Amino acid sequence: MRTIVLAFAAIAALLLAPTAASSLEPGHGGPPGRVPVCLVTEGAPDLEHTIEVPPVVAKVLTQVTLSYTGACAEYGESAPRGDGTLTAYSQVWQDEPQAVGLVFPSETLEGLPHDPPTAGLWCFDKDGNGEVDPMMECAGGYEDALQLGEEFRTQVDSPFTYVLNNWNPHGHMPPGIYDKPHFDVHFYMNPNEERLAIRPGPCDALVNCDDYVLGKNLPDEQFLHPDFEDLNAIEPAMGNHLADLTSPEHNGEPFTHTFIYGTWDGEVTFYEPMVTHDWYADLASGSIGDSCFPIEQPEAFAESGWFPTEYCLRYRENRDELTTSLESFEFHEAS
Repeated sequence: MRTIVLAFAAIAALLLAPTAASSLEPGHGGPPGRVPVCLVTEGAPDLEHTIEVPPVVAKVLTQVTLSYTGACAEYGESAPRGDGTLTAYSQVWQDEPQAVGLVFPSETLEGLPHDPPTAGLWCFDKDGNGEVDPMMECAGGYEDALQLGEEFRTQVDSPFTYVLNNWNPHGHMPPGIYDKPHFDVHFYMNPNEERLAIRPGPCDALVNCDDYVLGKNLPDEQFLHPDFEDLNAIEPAMGNHLADLTSPEHNGEPFTHTFIYGTWDGEVTFYEPMVTHDWYADLASGSIGDSCFPIEQPEAFAESGWFPTEYCLRYRENRDELTTSLESFEFHEAS
């Protein structure tokens, strides 16, 4: 009964608000003080429609229906993982990106593979004994490469084209820091074919030694924030990972989530939030709340387009799903 009353209250507020009718068309600029919300009902869960409403109405809608904040998403590719799925998505409002993200139901956190620690896609017999040790001679965890929707990739002036999620049941290097079960959520800007061409081999982080040289070719300083340093974390089918040594996990605090800049052969190629399984589980349980965290910005950008300034970790209780997203985009001209 309470749900029905709240739903009617939301509808009444929408109908009584000034110029409500004119703001119901997707893409309409609308009057000040309104926000986009994707209207979804339990009766038609696959039918999504963007409307503009006062913030209080948006809040009620996300509590009593299957609606979610922001413009309706364009969904990209999905893949099974754990007891659920992973899906790439993007949100665009008035020709500007609101979010590029990965969404999955909380059941994805259950039934995840644990042993062996990787899917065995990127292995190298480093000791030359004729056998591959799945614990020591394989990299990459369990990966799912998911294309973003075609409309976003072709019509939005932003470099992101796909999401590569890596589930790492035992974490990874360096030991004592990132060796917790966690997800690496890579948002890639270079072609998938280029990523896949980074071969396994005997050099640091189990990468081909010729490719290691390419990974050590860093972008010019103005394209990187000075807090991010090269730790020789060049991995096959990924690239180099630059870590912020001022972040909590590098200063005596436990790793919960962090941000990584990815590079390859002189270019910034991916943005990567890394998030522990425990953090997602605590979001789903309500032990912690939704949060956004700043992405340290470089002085300049090598190409023009929309780039994010935050990454956000959220749980949509009404939909029982978790999101990891890049948000708060700003447009930059190439320097």
